[in-house]
Parts: sequence; structure tokens; C-alpha cells
Amino acid sequence: MTRTDPHARGEAGAPRYARVQKTLETRVADGTYPIGALMPTEVELAAEFDTSRFTVREALRHLTENGYVERRQGVGTRVIAARPHVRYQQSFDSLAELFQVAIETYYLVTDPVDEVLSASLAAEVGGLEGETWIRIDGVRWSEPGGKPLCYTQSYVPERFRGLVARFADHQGPFFALLEEHSDDPIDKCVQEIRAMAMPPAFQRALGLAPHAWSLRLLRRYVTAGGVLIASFNWHPADQMTYAMRIERRSGADAPG
Repeated sequence: MTRTDPHARGEAGAPRYARVQKTLETRVADGTYPIGALMPTEVELAAEFDTSRFTVREALRHLTENGYVERRQGVGTRVIAARPHVRYQQSFDSLAELFQVAIETYYLVTDPVDEVLSASLAAEVGGLEGETWIRIDGVRWSEPGGKPLCYTQSYVPERFRGLVARFADHQGPFFALLEEHSDDPIDKCVQEIRAMAMPPAFQRALGLAPHAWSLRLLRRYVTAGGVLIASFNWHPADQMTYAMRIERRSGADAPG
């Protein structure tokens, strides 16, 4: 059996799966497939749209990513929302892109507090056990009055204490402000991603149900003189996608 390419263009110029997806989204929105109901099977949809199951599966994958439906093996595709559910996707190739995210979102911070680093926390933020760093908590929003995106805890070394007071009114990423007043430029951003249970206090700040899971992104911005800032970003696991692109290097660049 020949598998139909779901990205093949139809008469309207859109990929086949996109046209199927649009029709299904309309049916969900107008109540043809009400919330809680099971949608037709892949076989049934493939027959209706005169296309392959592969194309239908791609359309349903996008409906799932947009929060309209959930899919379970042995159960089927169930409608869970009549409108798309906002998801947050990040994909960065440079510090400039991280800078842009900070500009395009809204960050509300709390008053800074001193915290003595435990051995485990020191290992994560790049400090020494027993050092006092300044912790700044906050919630990043899509926009003022918009949707909460993540809960953030940032740790700043003592040597930058004088700049921390400026964080509340600063437009842009904290790492950029710190770099301006550092003797050395940022050499790298080290990122660690872990799936973890969301701390209860963070759940409440983001308006999440109890026992929510998170995708925690830890970023350390490092110069020759040490870490400028380390930030823990706690994203709701069902609302965050982290994308990265891996490409094969050309023959001239590939190692011998």
C-alpha cells in the first residue's frame, strides 16, 4: 500500500493534513463533535476525506498539540476543548533570541531575598556551598493581564547586589543588564531540562491544579569570571514544548 504524503498540496495549495485539520477544528468549535465525545476513527475519517490514515493521523496530531483533543491507545480521540489551548514553544540558536523572548513577554518579580547556597543548590547555580546569593522570584506572562507562562527563580551572585534593585523596572533579560556591568562578556549559556513535579507554591501562582508536572529549564549564563545569573524556569508540562534542530554537517565540516 502506498502511503500518501500528508504534506502534499491539494487544490487550495495547503497540505492535505491542514485541510483535514481545519475541517475537524470547525466541527469541534461548532459542537458537531462536542466536548467529551469521541471523534470518528482514523479509518472512518480517511474514508470520509478520501485520503490516507497517515494524513488523518497528522491532522489529529496537530489537533492534539493545539489542545482540542486527547488520544489514548485503545480508547480513541476524545474532544477536550472547543478552542485551542495556548502552548508555549521555545527554540533558540543564540542569546539574541533569548533576549527577544524577554522583550516580547511580561515579567512580574517579587522582592529579592538572600539565600545561603546548600551543596545541591550551589552545584546547580554554579556557586560554592555556603555563599550568599540573591534570589528573585517572579512569573512570566504572555502579556500584562494575559496567560502565565512560567514561574522563575533567578539566583544572582553577591557581587551584583547593587543591580538587583533595578530588576523590577528593567525591560529585557536580566543577563543583559548584568553583562553590561560585568568585566567579561557572556561566553555561553548552559541549559538543563528536567521533568519535575511542580512545587505547590508555583502551582498556585500559575493557577494550576494540584499535583501538576512541570518542564524545568535551568539556565546558567557564564563569563570568564564566573556565573552572572542562574535561572530556574518552571513551565507547566502540558503547555510547554522545547524544540531544537540538529543538522548533519557538510562533508567539509564533518570530523575526519
